[in-house]
Amino acid sequence: MRRRATFDSSFWVHAVYLDLVDFLLEDYTLVCPPGVERELGGENPTASKLRALCAQGRIQRAKARAEKVKLYGFGERAAINLALEQTLLLLIDDWRPYETAGALGIETVNSVAYLVHLFARNRLPADRVLGALAKLVKRQTIRPEWTMAGLTLVAEIRRQQTKEGKTS
Repeated sequence: MRRRATFDSSFWVHAVYLDLVDFLLEDYTLVCPPGVERELGGENPTASKLRALCAQGRIQRAKARAEKVKLYGFGERAAINLALEQTLLLLIDDWRPYETAGALGIETVNSVAYLVHLFARNRLPADRVLGALAKLVKRQTIRPEWTMAGLTLVAEIRRQQTKEGKTS
């Protein structure tokens, strides 16, 4: 059974931009709070993709009954509250809300960690992961420390694979 996860707007934008949505749908039962849809807005590729997947029933919609966390934007706040209330994995790329969620005991994953996870499980080749990290750096939408940690992990995984004779 796939684990249930929710996401904030920035993670969703990165997932669409980096073509990771199919991987996410394989790995998780995704739950979208209305605040994320609201924050993504109307007619743009990320909002359109989300609406289509919700309409197809491939992504569920849910809203937290209570709003314990009142900080941040609509998307971050809605995702944190939903993750807190339903004990969901939180896919989030905004640093301060990520830190807040962690302090509340919510398990969090950012785009860089997810990319490394896909690489470590041989689901994405190194060149695609490195290209995706370069795109995130170029966009300047992710913490540089996360990107550096991701690069370090990719290098270590490659070193281990070379040592074991399994380069990708």
